[in-house]
Formats: sequence, C-alpha cells, structure tokens
Amino acid sequence: MKLIYVIRQIIVSIIAFSILIWAFFQNQWIGKLIISPFLICSIAIFFENLFLLFHKEKISNVFKYIFRISFFVYVFGLLLYAIYYAIVKKSYSFLIIIGIFMIGVIRFFKMAFFKNK
Repeated sequence: MKLIYVIRQIIVSIIAFSILIWAFFQNQWIGKLIISPFLICSIAIFFENLFLLFHKEKISNVFKYIFRISFFVYVFGLLLYAIYYAIVKKSYSFLIIIGIFMIGVIRFFKMAFFKNK
C-alpha cells in the first residue's frame, strides 16, 4: 500500500513540476519569484518519494526538510508582504488577522522542525 502511495506522489510531483516549469517561463520576474518555492517543493517531493522507493530514508529525509524550508519561506514571505501591505494601506485591523495566522504558522513551524522526543 505504501508503494502505491509513493508512486502516486512521484507521478503527481512530475505533473506539478511540468505545469510549474511551463508557468515559470511564461511569467515575468515577479511571477517567477512567486512560482520558485512551488518548483522547489515539487522537486523535493519527487526526490523524497524517489529515495523512499529505493529505501534510502536518510536521503529522503533531507528532501523532506528541503520541502519544509521552501514551504515556510513562501508562507513567511507572504505574511511579511501582507504586513507591509496592511501598514502601507493603513489597514491596521488587517494586522490582527495576520497576527493570528503568524501565530499558527510559527506553531506549525515548531512542530515541523522541533519535534519533542
């Protein structure tokens, strides 16, 4: 059953990568900047599952952390831009919502990287 899941993840990551690489070359600079973390995530998922398929768990874990780092860089970047936008537009009530999301993301970040053993 796990083998089917791994193969499915590989196929989905290849499809996502091909769509993202097409979108990457169709966009301007800011579009490429936005698409880049997703490209890194799809590559990381592909290699994570590829190495799981060959029973190389240590190398697979490296790509799992690359995925997590890329994901959190994107989320934190998005939240920082939202803070900038809220301050520039003087929409300070929007900062409360951003703060709630920031707390959730920081908690999720701690769970992803600093698990209690």
